[in-house]
Amino acid sequence: MDIEYALIADYAEAVAGKLYLMGGGWDSYTAPELPAQLRLAVAVGVRFGWEETNQQAPVIITVQDDDGAEIVRLEGAMNVGRPAHLPPGSTQLAQLAANMPVTAQKHGGYRVVIVAGKDEAAVERRLPFRVLSGRPPA
Repeated sequence: MDIEYALIADYAEAVAGKLYLMGGGWDSYTAPELPAQLRLAVAVGVRFGWEETNQQAPVIITVQDDDGAEIVRLEGAMNVGRPAHLPPGSTQLAQLAANMPVTAQKHGGYRVVIVAGKDEAAVERRLPFRVLSGRPPA
């Protein structure tokens, strides 16, 4: 299993094996005052090996501040089957989209941490972002 890609966006949706994003790929959010409600979504593509299909793979997404304090935590699972048309040994890509209510209490650094799988087979991806002081660009 591997996290093939992960993006921060304003909004994300996974429909019929495709991701639909609005405002994707950012790493800075400008907040004129605090606390600030962030519009934050995470889009993730997880690549499953043939031997990892037909079983639950836990997925945990957290938003943390620079000190590692957890602000938001989402837990779920992914399960990819083995369609009859795939040759044995094929890998499969599965998408996940999560829209999360995030309140930033301070300006500075944050990160989204994605963990897929369990125990020693778990994989992790970190997406750093900043909450800046000031007015958003026009």
